[in-house]
Amino acid sequence: MKKVLGKKIKPVIIGIGGRSCSGKSTVVKKIEEKYNRKFLCINQDSFFKINAPNNWENPDSLRFDKLINSIKDLKNGKKTYIPNHRCTEVFDREVKPHKIIIVEGFLLFINKKLNKLFDKKIWVDVSDLNILYRRLKRSNNLKKIDYIMSVIIPESKKYEYQQKKEADIIIDGNKSEEDIAICVEKQIKKY
Repeated sequence: MKKVLGKKIKPVIIGIGGRSCSGKSTVVKKIEEKYNRKFLCINQDSFFKINAPNNWENPDSLRFDKLINSIKDLKNGKKTYIPNHRCTEVFDREVKPHKIIIVEGFLLFINKKLNKLFDKKIWVDVSDLNILYRRLKRSNNLKKIDYIMSVIIPESKKYEYQQKKEADIIIDGNKSEEDIAICVEKQIKKY
């Protein structure tokens, strides 16, 4: 483990979950830049399976086993390896423990073993309308509206209640990026 003035640092693991386009990745990037990368940030999307089912919104599309092992290693003060790119299952990026480790993802609080590893669980809540608007804005492709309406929104709703129930705090993701970042940052500053 890293030492500060002769004391070992026990990493704090913060999970930031939320449905697609809730603002979690954007907010984590803003906080990461503001604090000059003092935190270790891990995106659940890096753990997509190579041969994932056609539905990316399903928990079966993720390597939860590898994510859990990586978080356990970091929590125990050990370095670990995570994928540098999504959908590769190539664990080629070495990461070392930090005082604060932020893990973010859209299905983050669905796995009971993973939930036990978080010291704080933040859910960023977002409306279906904002998911539609933000996904279309991000992809700039109206042809994707059918996929958003028939897969992304209904599939994410299947897991929304369970994940919100697991969260320690729920933040309104329908607010501006700045407002969401302020709410998340307040939680991180407690550590």
